[in-house]
Amino acid sequence: MKLLSRCPHCLQTEAIGTYTDTQSAHACPSCGLNYVPQRHLFVADPLTEVTVAVRDEAVPSAVARAPLQPRNTHRGNTPGRHLAWAVLSSLLLFALGAQIALHHRDLWAARWPASQAALQILCKPLGCRLQPPELLDAIQVVSSGFDQQDQGDFVFALELQHPLPHRVATPAMELTLTDAQDRALIRKVLLPEQLGLGLALPAGDGISVEARFTLDPELQNHVSGFRVELFYP
Repeated sequence: MKLLSRCPHCLQTEAIGTYTDTQSAHACPSCGLNYVPQRHLFVADPLTEVTVAVRDEAVPSAVARAPLQPRNTHRGNTPGRHLAWAVLSSLLLFALGAQIALHHRDLWAARWPASQAALQILCKPLGCRLQPPELLDAIQVVSSGFDQQDQGDFVFALELQHPLPHRVATPAMELTLTDAQDRALIRKVLLPEQLGLGLALPAGDGISVEARFTLDPELQNHVSGFRVELFYP
């Protein structure tokens, strides 16, 4: 801080030293006219020029500063902004829920048939549709067999079952015929319609399927075993 005085005649300021007599008339170094510094003193910060104390007269306009106003840290928290955030959050939650529902739509429709109408509404603008859920791990091969008939035809028989209380998408089957060394001789893919099955395996008792086909005579005598694998195309 420094002590300053202002000449009332020319309005110029000067620094007042420690041992300066401020109560007696003093000649202004700028205009030469006398004035009493004691009546025109003020204290100011030399770096910011902010007045912190004034004696008798007002501070010169050059060093006068308006008081600092407190910053409003809550000006953005208006009711309208809160409402906008609430609406946006609700839309995001709805979009997330719709995405999850579409991803699991087949399983949800099978487990909760009452939800099919709502799921169909979600699917309509996207062009998707409800189908039996593909749950390959739930399907069990109860029994299987491969026999050669007297006429040279081969018969493949299979029984499928699943323990779920709702229907499951029917898988396709890959039948591999092997020789005595378990080497693959031929592979055949059997689709559900070729096996006389629908698109879904109902819950409850197992379903038996049978397929008949004729092999090349050169391979007939080499077939000694088979493997079957279920899959969804």
